[in-house]
Amino acid sequence: MARDKRVTNTNCLTTVQDGRVYSVSPAISILNTLLRNGVAISHVCGGKAVCGTCRVKIFGGAENLSPIGEAERVRLMSGRGDKGLPEGVRLACQTYARGDVKIKVLSNPQKRKK
Repeated sequence: MARDKRVTNTNCLTTVQDGRVYSVSPAISILNTLLRNGVAISHVCGGKAVCGTCRVKIFGGAENLSPIGEAERVRLMSGRGDKGLPEGVRLACQTYARGDVKIKVLSNPQKRKK
């Protein structure tokens, strides 16, 4: 897939559900990158790793992501018992990209409304 013409010589975040490509900075979380670009993603706690609603599935570039911190690990493990961390799942609010990454947003705020 070709990169968006506006995104050149920079790290890219691709959302596999629609194939869109966004410029990503290692200083800005994936959550904030998505929100700044108008992508719908739940983030009930505002990016504090408390709610776990901003989960994303990593489809490529996992080696380009920041390490999982303790707060993220605790939230991802919540309710899983001895199953370990869910494979390829990260909290967008706690994850930073240092290179190209492909993700799928696993939460949608519109689906949560009742």
